[in-house]
Amino acid sequence: MQPEEIEGGLEPQTSAVPVEPTEAPAQPEAVAKREPFWGYMDLLMVIGLLIGSVVVIGVAAGLIMFLNPKLRADPTPLMIPMNLVVYGALYLSLRGALQLRYGQPVFRSLGWRRSGPNPLLMIFGGFVLAFAISLGATALHTPKIPTPFDQLAKSRVDFAIFAVTAVAIAPIFEELFFRGFIQPLLSRTFGVIAGVIITAALFGSLHLMEYSWAWQYALFITVAGAVFGWLRARTGSIIPSTVMHGAFNAVSVIALAFGKNI
Repeated sequence: MQPEEIEGGLEPQTSAVPVEPTEAPAQPEAVAKREPFWGYMDLLMVIGLLIGSVVVIGVAAGLIMFLNPKLRADPTPLMIPMNLVVYGALYLSLRGALQLRYGQPVFRSLGWRRSGPNPLLMIFGGFVLAFAISLGATALHTPKIPTPFDQLAKSRVDFAIFAVTAVAIAPIFEELFFRGFIQPLLSRTFGVIAGVIITAALFGSLHLMEYSWAWQYALFITVAGAVFGWLRARTGSIIPSTVMHGAFNAVSVIALAFGKNI
């Protein structure tokens, strides 16, 4: 069959097989709609950056101690600055995974949003949780373990800085990482209950070294982490868990102050 003539020339022959349109690549906006929008590669990246930062911070602290004989004898003044630098490294790692890669804000993406529970109720809940765990620790005959932070009670200035860090700063960054970043990812994979429990267990195990590997402390911190995680899952926000976490830490700070007669 000859192709039909049309004005200006011959009409080109067309294929009878339809051509599938090529699929457009996923846009960052579409990825960000998934809850959570990050994945396990992002988790590995954050952990890797954080471990590398801790190594660098440790080397820097060792060099400072080497150059300062007083710090070699008593490294207590370095404890709080090192913790603050680690928290800064954690934030930068989270920013690299969320804001630079996906173009999403760090705090809002990790659940820093307004929610229903009254903050005063969360503070009261933190106090109640701390006293309940203290009773449980007594029932299990938990040994009294001196921690490095006990040394900070020697100076009122050092203790005041420690108190602000423990009550206001540490809860923010720990909740961002555990309940904001890790728990939603695990909950998406294994379900909400498993996500809460696994995250709480990780949270408790990371405190083992601080308490000389005494399992009782890890157990009770895991229980506290599970309560914080339940709040995160129930409210969809890390603000309630952060407020309760701060109040929970405040009880230990107050007990240390009374114990040292500060």
